[in-house]
Order: sequence, then structure tokens, then C-alpha cells
Amino acid sequence: MARVKTVLLIILTQSSIIIAHQPIMDMAPRWNGGYGIQLRYERFGSDKFINGSNSLNRFLHETMWLEGVFTWTRSKRITFKLPFHQIKNGNEIDNYIGGLILALPLKKYRNFNQHTQNFGITPQLQLPNINSKISDKSQFGGGLSVSYSSESFLFYQLFDIYVWNYSDKDPLLGFDVNLGIHPYHNNSSNSGFFAIWDVTAKWTQGSTTILSGPVLMPYYQNIMARLEIKYPLIENGEYSQFSRGLTINAGIGFVF
Repeated sequence: MARVKTVLLIILTQSSIIIAHQPIMDMAPRWNGGYGIQLRYERFGSDKFINGSNSLNRFLHETMWLEGVFTWTRSKRITFKLPFHQIKNGNEIDNYIGGLILALPLKKYRNFNQHTQNFGITPQLQLPNINSKISDKSQFGGGLSVSYSSESFLFYQLFDIYVWNYSDKDPLLGFDVNLGIHPYHNNSSNSGFFAIWDVTAKWTQGSTTILSGPVLMPYYQNIMARLEIKYPLIENGEYSQFSRGLTINAGIGFVF
């Protein structure tokens, strides 16, 4: 029972970090009738508690995300995100399908001579989890995100603040910042890459987590990829909560 309580605690307090971003890579598509699909792999875990003491077991949480987007117009779109989790705690393994997340990103674009920018508001809905021995199968969630993004030939920035309210756990407040450069773009092949620094923070009752690290995002024609590595700068909460440790997130997306 103690194992289940500890693992459940880290799932409830940390697994929602990734829900801020929207496919495809927060950037595409940007045309009427566009659609896209992406796969992302996320991994975090450690053998330490957040107070620095060692655990007898190593905790590892791996998730494969299937995500998609459809744009009615450039400013109106619908997205989905479906996670497939595997949680390891010592010799015990739990595999389950997480709650489907649906979102309706609404954006207001403005184009200038040297850059483009958009303000966004995104209502979101999380459906219940299924097939898990330790997660709450009856849990619903509702969220709202407010964002600003700007992109030029040289620079990229994204600011996103979001809140989530759940049926059976504490509300969550999150803030995500991406600041980066666009050092290379080949107009003839529509290829290049972004180099970004990411800071992600979230707060629940009695818990604070701040992660930070580099992001590399190459693209070629209708394909975009993203690799990010983040480490916890601040973690506090329950004494028995595992440290998140190093977070690796890798994804590839296709737009049409």
C-alpha cells in the first residue's frame, strides 16, 4: 500500500507537466484545413526522494504520446493527446492508457514585416484514465491556457500560463517559457532548426516543481522534430515523493 501511495503521489504531482504544449510542436499547421499527427516519448525518474535521501527502489515513468491536430482556419483548431504509460517501481511494472486530452486552441495572429505573433486561449478537457491498478479511473479534468508566441527570422518565444481543475485532486497552476534562436533556415527546401531554452514551472497545494533545459527543434518540409532535456531546479512537496530526475522528451510530427 505504501508503494502504491508513493507512486500515485508522483503521478498526480508531476505527470501533468507535459499538458501545456499543443501539437504540432506548438507551431504547425498554420493554414485552413491543415492537419497533423505526432508521436512523443517522455521519460523521467530517479532513485532519490525530493529531500535527497535514497530509495531502495528506482522509479521510472515512460510515456508514449499519440497526438493530432486539425485546423478549420488558421485561428481555430482542435487537438487530441493520448498517453500510453509504463511505470516501474523496483521490480513492479504498471502499464496503462492515460486519460485522453482534448483541446480547442483559439489564436489571434498578427503579421509584421520582420516577425509574426499570436495570442491564444485554449480550453481543454481530460477524460478518465483506464486500465491502471494505481491511477484514479474516475478522474475528469478541465483546463484553460492563455499564451503568447512570437517568431522572427532569428528569434522565437513562447509564454504559456495554464490552470487545471480535477474531480478528485488539487488544482494545478503552470507556467511555461520557451526562449530561443532560429539560426538557420533554407527557404528553397523549407528546412532549418530552432535552438530553445525551456523553463517549466507548476504549483499544486503543497508542491512546487521547476524544470529547465535545452531544446533542439529541426524541421524539413512537412516534418518537425523536437528533443528536450530538462532537470529539476526546484522540487518540494511530500516527504515520500520521488525526485523527477532527468526528463527526456523526444518527438516527431508530420503536417499536411
